[in-house]
Amino acid sequence: MGKSLRKIKREREKTTSPFHPDVMTAWNRGFEAGAKQQNELDTQLMMEWLGKLEEIPGIGPKMAWRIREHYLEFMGEKRGWNESTLEQTHTAADGYR
Repeated sequence: MGKSLRKIKREREKTTSPFHPDVMTAWNRGFEAGAKQQNELDTQLMMEWLGKLEEIPGIGPKMAWRIREHYLEFMGEKRGWNESTLEQTHTAADGYR
């Protein structure tokens, strides 16, 4: 982590939110609900697309399976990364108030 990034993090920790804590709590709940809904929609659309891979010319059952397997592996890795990042963000946001 660079010197500038550490400085930005220290500055962010010193500031307080100008909004009332109840407003920030409500906003965070709404944001999380919207993010959850968007994630569900994205997952549904991706699963629909993955289900139609064989309809694409040049992709047979074996290649479709490889694509699905690669996608699920990739998402599993990213989801683990995103969850740890999300926890760090929430911890920092809680201290921001």
